[in-house]
Amino acid sequence: MTDKLDLDDLRHLARVAEGRGAAVPEAAVARLMLAGLVRRPVHVCEGAPILELTPEGLARVRSSDQ
Repeated sequence: MTDKLDLDDLRHLARVAEGRGAAVPEAAVARLMLAGLVRRPVHVCEGAPILELTPEGLARVRSSDQ
């Protein structure tokens, strides 16, 4: 599924990586979750990010930094 992500999806993935997941539109969150790149944490403390990268999402972010 990650092959079908567009440039906007990758920008949204970068926002999640920066801790700004709240700024990502729900439609983009759904695509990223379907691709297995982000997830909603089971336990969220006040002030914590609402989304986190999965190991696959982290690998994708790291590979795009190369």
